[in-house]
Amino acid sequence: MLSAVCGRDALHEAVHTVGRGVSGRSTQPVQNNIYLSAQADHLRLVATDLEFISLEASIPATNTEQGAITVPARFFQEVTSNLPEADVALKEIESNGLSVQCARSRYQIRGMAAEDFEMLPPLADATTFEVEQALLRDVIRQTRIAVSTDETRPTLTGALLSLQPNLLEVVATDTHRLALRRAAIDQPNVQRRDAIVSARALTEVERILHAEAEIPAKVSVSDNQIEFVVGTVTIASRLIEGQFPDYQKVVPESCDKRLTVNTRELEAALRRSVIVAREDAYRITLDAEMDLLKVSAESPDVGVVVEEIEAELEGDQVTVAFNSRYLLDAIAVITAEKVHLELSGPLNPGMVRPAGGADYTYVLMPMQK
Repeated sequence: MLSAVCGRDALHEAVHTVGRGVSGRSTQPVQNNIYLSAQADHLRLVATDLEFISLEASIPATNTEQGAITVPARFFQEVTSNLPEADVALKEIESNGLSVQCARSRYQIRGMAAEDFEMLPPLADATTFEVEQALLRDVIRQTRIAVSTDETRPTLTGALLSLQPNLLEVVATDTHRLALRRAAIDQPNVQRRDAIVSARALTEVERILHAEAEIPAKVSVSDNQIEFVVGTVTIASRLIEGQFPDYQKVVPESCDKRLTVNTRELEAALRRSVIVAREDAYRITLDAEMDLLKVSAESPDVGVVVEEIEAELEGDQVTVAFNSRYLLDAIAVITAEKVHLELSGPLNPGMVRPAGGADYTYVLMPMQK
């Protein structure tokens, strides 16, 4: 019978971390629960939708008796959020119930049998590598924005992770834009692997990564699953089956015009311009001259906005229209002081790159009237 004592804050954090693995739409009621398992010196918590995501966390525990039970995720989250600041005693009671005692607060929660709870199978024949948390976080942030939400094209609802010796390459596209990030990793003998990872899994991984963390994240990839281990939290996901499109054909080989602007100034101008642009399908016009970029949008219903930013233009003057949300998504995840906008004309795709670095490329299709 499960029995354990753990810290309130640790339990609260773990419950809310793994609770995001519950979809709430499962036809099996037990899969809407969190699995609790008491081990010798820790409490293990697991939640999964058995499709795209599985989240697992471990926290220190004392006075443990081995056992396992499942409890409703949302209810347990609400309970742990409101417990007083004191150690929490968990104890399995009859009829698959769980007693929760914290200071003078006592709950009895109706659970379900642990043996009915299904989990993702363990990885088999996996390729494993380590990567700094800050780097992995940047890679995910800069590519996840271009993942498609169109369920009729499943392969585009994830990002393609390509692992090669000393190189991690991640790309995503929704056919209107494409985000490609390359990152150097110290893995000279790693086996080549390609995997399409769901946007949901990437979102949860990004959430638990810490830019200041010294401990690297461990990533394992098999033929049909991927697993991320970050500290005491493990996120696993089934891979999306299918062939990712040949994205290299989309990336322009060269552009004859390059505009260099301050990244944060452009971001601020775009945020102000979106207020008008959203009334016209988010269409925004960029007019580039020798030392000036004019950002404008207009709508017959709300009016006109014009923003001017200092810029450096290499090549001839150019005017092109883009979806302002898509452009803003890219600018917002670039940390470099300046950014290059590489253009060829009003009918050709443009590229966004951080100045002084070639590790990130964002391709954006133009908009027409």
